[in-house]
Amino acid sequence: MLAFALAMALAAHAGPLDSPSGRYAVTVVAVEQRGDIEETVLSFPSPVKSPWPANDTVYAHLVVKKGTKGAPAVLVLPVMAAPNVWIETRFTERFARDGLAVMWLEMPTQFRRRPDPSQPSGQVFLGRTTASLARNYRQSILDARRALDVLSARPEADPGRVALFGISLGALVGSMVYSLDARPVFAVFLLGGADFPSLLMGSAMTGPFARKLGLTVEDVRKAWPGMDPGERRAQNAGKPVMLVNASWDAVIPKANALHLKDAFPDSTQIWVPGGHYSAIVHLAWLPGWASKKLQDAFKAGKNTIKRPKTP
Repeated sequence: MLAFALAMALAAHAGPLDSPSGRYAVTVVAVEQRGDIEETVLSFPSPVKSPWPANDTVYAHLVVKKGTKGAPAVLVLPVMAAPNVWIETRFTERFARDGLAVMWLEMPTQFRRRPDPSQPSGQVFLGRTTASLARNYRQSILDARRALDVLSARPEADPGRVALFGISLGALVGSMVYSLDARPVFAVFLLGGADFPSLLMGSAMTGPFARKLGLTVEDVRKAWPGMDPGERRAQNAGKPVMLVNASWDAVIPKANALHLKDAFPDSTQIWVPGGHYSAIVHLAWLPGWASKKLQDAFKAGKNTIKRPKTP
């Protein structure tokens, strides 16, 4: 009975995934110079209202080489529960130095968006119930779609050459954004997976919590309609994506990594030695490799999308 009630609550929180229309303000919060790299922190309202006012403002960090205009652009979606963006910075600065316009997001309950300053970044994202997890996941998707609006309107970016890059939870969110949004021409996802109901139950991170609540895979599957890239396999055909997964990952089990490959029929998947956390050793080569893959994809494809008006 508890599992059924939680599943119904989850379904109630799984709302539409289309970006809401209407104008909104984008504010410059800060500008920082690091040698030839310039980082501009922007803020804008989340399309979703959460239980915490601090969580309803999105902070986006635009990282570019000084003087960048009309460049291919990448939206970076980070790891969730890390205390900092040390990992993401290895990628964002490499991408920027290679001439790309890069924007990374503070995701729901992360950093400045923490419900309370005393809470570790991202700690409450998983929530106390599957309903709160679904709400936070949906907010992440809609925040990212709005961030694509903001990034595409910037003079530093070419709106016809935009890609997605995500790590861990950022890869899960990014795979849904890529499934829903026609603007990105390419994506690179590290340590991601699909078939989220079985991932929720089988992951070393969320499985014990879900089983304690008495949930089953089918309980979650019935209550998670439209929120998994595997359900959009047909419309994902032809979308190029590069997937990197770790051979001994217990947070994103191999079966779920393979489900993500299947969700994008034209994807390429490579496997690296290590687990979800020990795969950090590959940071010695992954940023340069990912940058090359993005640049090659931008040369190969471009959307006929005009620059949107500034939100």
